[in-house]
Amino acid sequence: MAGYEKGNNTKRRLIVSMYRKLEAVDASDITVREFARENGCSPAALYRHFESLEYLIILGTIRFFSDYMEEYGQLMDSDDNLLDAYIEGWKLFNRYAFERPDLYYRLMWGQYRTMFSEALEEYYELFPMAGSERYPAYFYTLLFTNDMQERDFLMLRRAVNYDLLTDEDADYFSKTNTLIVKGMLELAIGQDAESRRQGEAECNRLLLKNMEKVYKVGRFEE
Repeated sequence: MAGYEKGNNTKRRLIVSMYRKLEAVDASDITVREFARENGCSPAALYRHFESLEYLIILGTIRFFSDYMEEYGQLMDSDDNLLDAYIEGWKLFNRYAFERPDLYYRLMWGQYRTMFSEALEEYYELFPMAGSERYPAYFYTLLFTNDMQERDFLMLRRAVNYDLLTDEDADYFSKTNTLIVKGMLELAIGQDAESRRQGEAECNRLLLKNMEKVYKVGRFEE
């Protein structure tokens, strides 16, 4: 048992180190030899803990994503109208995603997506995450859904259940809103901070414009 926990502590240390590395450089610039040397170990030692460098990069990337999900859990527990909460959820996602569009795009739509659920499960075991207190089952269903369109549809289905949307609306918005964010995020990759901020604002505007048939800002306020 002591050896198992020691191994987990090493994993945690290396994942945090990868997260800090990703704060400074693009994932494509990270090599096994350099990362191992910076962490005082051999490439072989890294592979004893992680199946590949890519998998370790994904675990480091999830640390960026986990901050968003923890805050989203708090949003779920608020008393906001479901459509208000849905819009605020996308704004929250965009606030984090446009800070690091390269990582979020790869994790949600790109080369990391197929390994997301497996890596997230391991990450959560090593770094337990605070989620929704009121809707824990729903929160973890969303958390482990790696298809963004499916995830968005699950969010919108709650509004359908309260007669705020039709099933047809939920299907349409889950497709189009996801495509809006995907496209705008892809355009933001490699851009400077100011361009990313402008992209985030434009993405939020397009989402609101797309939903104007069913949603107006302030519509549900007393």
